[in-house]
Amino acid sequence: MLKIYRKTIRIDGSGAHPRLESPPQSKLYNLLSIPAMIAGAILGTVVFSAFFALLLIPVAIIGIRGWWLLRKLKNAQVEGQSLEAEYTVVSDPTKSTKSD
Repeated sequence: MLKIYRKTIRIDGSGAHPRLESPPQSKLYNLLSIPAMIAGAILGTVVFSAFFALLLIPVAIIGIRGWWLLRKLKNAQVEGQSLEAEYTVVSDPTKSTKSD
């Protein structure tokens, strides 16, 4: 079953509702809030950059290692296309050859 709730909020200009009023703030709070937000933003940027750099180092090492292995694999395939070996031809004496 669907229930529909209706809530009406009345805001009077006289400040009758205490939840809707902002608490009184001191001038010291107003003076310190902006520099604190700026310092927090700068500190957050530095921490994020350090985390990104620490993450980037292992990723770069893995990427360079993978590139190196792929390069070695490609070079091995190019060199491995021909087979060179020393061999000796030995004839089987049990087989007879017709040279008539």
